[in-house]
Amino acid sequence: MPKKPLFLGLLLLGTAFWGISYPVVKTGVSFADPYSFQTYKFLLAAAAVALLFPRQLAQLTWRSVGWGLLLALPQFLGSTLQTIGLQTTSAANAAFLTGLSVLLVPLGKALLYRQAVAPKMWAAATLALVGLYVVAVPGSWQLHTGDGWILACAVAFAGYVLLGGRTAREPHLMAMLVMQLLGCAGLARLAGWGAGYALAVPAAGAFWQAIGFSALLATAYGYGVQHYAQQYLSEEKVALIHLGEPLFAALAGAVLLHEVLTPRTVLGGLLIFGAMVLAEVKVRGWRRSPKPASAPVSSIQNTP
Repeated sequence: MPKKPLFLGLLLLGTAFWGISYPVVKTGVSFADPYSFQTYKFLLAAAAVALLFPRQLAQLTWRSVGWGLLLALPQFLGSTLQTIGLQTTSAANAAFLTGLSVLLVPLGKALLYRQAVAPKMWAAATLALVGLYVVAVPGSWQLHTGDGWILACAVAFAGYVLLGGRTAREPHLMAMLVMQLLGCAGLARLAGWGAGYALAVPAAGAFWQAIGFSALLATAYGYGVQHYAQQYLSEEKVALIHLGEPLFAALAGAVLLHEVLTPRTVLGGLLIFGAMVLAEVKVRGWRRSPKPASAPVSSIQNTP
């Protein structure tokens, strides 16, 4: 099977895990502060990746350590800024503004990397953003004080995707991911101490079940697949696939929390799905853009 559609499917599955993790994490953090939750999540995810890829970890280099710690910064910043913003804005605003990364990624690619972006990708990103608005904003748009934090979060997530495109050529991606996750765990603990929270040790089984799901599936699998997928998928396609996250979150909320699945969710989901299809089809008359720096690199070998 060609690797591009394979990793596209695997990345979409990872996005589903991220969406499903919303109601799971919502339950988990009711037993402890979010900094403790993130600390445990990232530590368990790092341990899982290290156990699955011991040969790569044995070949860890200072270059991989540096890249991993660098990737930890936008990943942790995006998560933290989103948490701060959610305290003073609505979930609808947060979902939509975070989704602006689908436009920030191709914009950053064009401005920072000086690489052309295919016109159909701009069209697909715009269509997906419209779909996200339909899903996330049920009524009229209202500005909140936390919206600035969410915009900063979108910039951080876009930076993570763009930086991931640069590191996709590295030889030991999973060893690098271990360092990235350990870096995020360290930042979470430092942030917790700064906020006055000691590391909590809840006795509730629901807390540890949430840790297990979010660490193993949403984090270890989700980010691990993204590292490999960015060898074969452009940065803007990765950002586009990520917009499926609120759809899976809505489905998970309907199944796990008995929330109502509205017609707007279905319509918005169809628009986002249509954008993904548009990104993959060949449109006559639109010039294909040059291969990105993180385009398929058949010569890259990664030791499992």
